[in-house]
Amino acid sequence: MMETNMDAKESIKQDRRKEKRYLMRGDTFAFLRPPVNKIGQLIDISMTGLAFSYFSTNGASYESNGLDLLGDEGIYLEDIPYRTVSDFILPNEQPFSQITMRRRCIEFGELTDEHIDNLRALIVKYGLKETKELTN
Repeated sequence: MMETNMDAKESIKQDRRKEKRYLMRGDTFAFLRPPVNKIGQLIDISMTGLAFSYFSTNGASYESNGLDLLGDEGIYLEDIPYRTVSDFILPNEQPFSQITMRRRCIEFGELTDEHIDNLRALIVKYGLKETKELTN
């Protein structure tokens, strides 16, 4: 049986997701370092990447020089290597608003042992449940 284009896309996405992805509580944040200086709420996370939403006043997306993660109870990951997989505007209920919400999906680069330990702690403390949704 011949695989359809849609089936091929789904299998590629499933292959890309080798780690479980967890929805996150609302008190966990990603911070894009200068020159961007954006903070956003984590949506979901795995040991290989994450997604977060953030405000953009002009709808534009910029690359930063680093990424930090933090939870409200002191778990902090600093200067995480990453690459942006996607960054897109989320639908807005107020079409004439000057402020837009964006969703950035990232893949982690090579993590240190400290990053890995703190990432696991962040998932255990703030993760809500595993998600099956393919968002990247």
